[in-house]
Amino acid sequence: MSKYRYRTLRREVRAIFTIKGSRFIGSAAPAAGEEAVRTFIERVRNEFPDATHHAYAYRVREGRGLVERAHDAREPAGTAGLPMLQLLQGRQLTDLVVVGTRYFGGTKLGVGGLTRAYRRCARDSIEQGELVVRERLCYCRLTVSYEEIGALLRQLESLQGRIIGTDYAAVVTVTVALPYRAVETARKRLDEISRGSGRWELLEAPPGS
Repeated sequence: MSKYRYRTLRREVRAIFTIKGSRFIGSAAPAAGEEAVRTFIERVRNEFPDATHHAYAYRVREGRGLVERAHDAREPAGTAGLPMLQLLQGRQLTDLVVVGTRYFGGTKLGVGGLTRAYRRCARDSIEQGELVVRERLCYCRLTVSYEEIGALLRQLESLQGRIIGTDYAAVVTVTVALPYRAVETARKRLDEISRGSGRWELLEAPPGS
């Protein structure tokens, strides 16, 4: 993948299997940031409240950086969250969370057995779904005069920007989602249209997140 594109799941998926009496449930979902990750993990926990473990792993973009986390949920260290994270890394998947839920069946699986089982949670759930390539977006606020707003909107449309909101006050402020590849071009066109008087604010997260 290029720095402007990434692979993730189109929608939530699930895989279920049993190993030596232990029931494993792999749940995976696309996630636009850590707040979406937390919401999904909590939903899975509430769906299976009597499960023995809810391990998880995720890779998401926050601002301009990549956040990677793994949690073993009281399984032996490195046997649950880490194998799932390593699978996400190996397949170069981002903006994605996987939860490995286990109902203990009475037979211990050992370190190797647990590692394989939780990796399978990630692998099977992802392979149940459809992977898609998405384009990374940058969220910005641009401010210009009323005389300049028409030209700015036309430029944003030509760059495949998606207008999220417009505030008409003494000046006009537009909140827009732009493909990362178009950000520098949009900055230059804002300067040209406003003759250097326009304002540009980069948002660290999508508005309302």
